[in-house]
Amino acid sequence: MPAPTARFALALLSLDGVGRVTAHRLLERFPSADAVRAAPREQVLLRLKGVAHADRVVDAVGGPSFDDALATAGDRLAALADRQIGVLAPGAAGWPAGLDALDRSDRPVVLYAFGDLGALAWPSLAVLAGAPLAAEPFERAQDVARAVLSRGRGLVVGAAHGVDLALQKLSLAAGVPAVAVVGAGLARLDRSMRPGATALTRSGGLLVSPFPMAHGPFDHDDRERALVQAALGRSVLAVAPPADSPEDRAAAWAAQAGRAVALVPPGPPGAPWVASARPVDDLDAVAESVA
Repeated sequence: MPAPTARFALALLSLDGVGRVTAHRLLERFPSADAVRAAPREQVLLRLKGVAHADRVVDAVGGPSFDDALATAGDRLAALADRQIGVLAPGAAGWPAGLDALDRSDRPVVLYAFGDLGALAWPSLAVLAGAPLAAEPFERAQDVARAVLSRGRGLVVGAAHGVDLALQKLSLAAGVPAVAVVGAGLARLDRSMRPGATALTRSGGLLVSPFPMAHGPFDHDDRERALVQAALGRSVLAVAPPADSPEDRAAAWAAQAGRAVALVPPGPPGAPWVASARPVDDLDAVAESVA
């Protein structure tokens, strides 16, 4: 039987006019359609105060056509489960609590996952590193990763060539599970990255994506991918992020959210978070920040 919260979340997203903010407002209070239907209408509308067409949304969830949406969502979840792909929703078992720190507009309503979900609970450093990287920051990022892995702590990385792939290989060699965040739907993972992804998941790691299976890839989704990476880590390492890049913005969010942020220079000139970032000269201190 598919998890009711995941089924409800997918059904909600199929409604016209329901986006992340509306879906999260409902899911934060009601884990299922039955919970919405059992609550006084005024209470449900209070959760949606300020949302356009809130009445229409409440009517849709309470109407018979929503049962069809739930059935369709259940069928989708069952088909994904047959492919060993899990779908996590807020408040359900396995949902990474770190994502709840993101604004509702940036927080995924569902997270698609392939591999060992236990990797999400591992104390991990989120490594934000775009491509291409110069040789010095590329090597320094690996130095930091080795220090983290040597303490049995994990990494949250991207799923692209360059430093992401290098860090995945370091995780495999250390026998520590890694989480790789795909910047598209899981079915859209670059073919050249699939052998590495298979090795990652077979060794206890996990591929995750905040996007539907066949979504993308699109350049504009890199911002969301970087934010999800940062939110999944206990602390963050930003590797020479260009100004206004997805990595720069995700590091800024992490600093504002109270996460420990370390920087492999250079950093974006004038970025407020850079002044408070931990230098990577002390590898032990950076590794110990992954608590």
